[in-house]
Amino acid sequence: MFRFKQFAIRQENAAMKVGTDGALLGAWCDVSKANNILDIGTGTAIIAMMVAQRNSSAAITAIEIDEKALIDANFNVKNCPWANRIKIIESSLQKYNPTLKFDSIISNPPFFENSLKSNSHQKVKARHADSMHYSDILAFASKHLS
Repeated sequence: MFRFKQFAIRQENAAMKVGTDGALLGAWCDVSKANNILDIGTGTAIIAMMVAQRNSSAAITAIEIDEKALIDANFNVKNCPWANRIKIIESSLQKYNPTLKFDSIISNPPFFENSLKSNSHQKVKARHADSMHYSDILAFASKHLS
């Protein structure tokens, strides 16, 4: 369990554990004027919960493709103070078809390209840009940002 002041993160099932990059992204992204926020590849839902904590009225949608990470994300959101404003959806970015536009889209995407891969399929999916590339995120954002 990784503890913050107002919430905790269970991360026993997710391939990507809480790290500096996710914590900094959740703290630095500007969500002050956003009403609808999307977190792509939410993992443990750390960023979704951090932006919910920082913006008291925003509705946050968080998508994730990994079944094990979804276990942690759903547990974490259910047990956080902002559970009523965070919706977790099991979906890849490529299959996700929202009915609304988002004011802010946030992602800490898989970032390794052409590098040595783990024997764990779950870790490869979380860390390597094989199933979701930066260009996928930019193309999605160009269609779904308000």
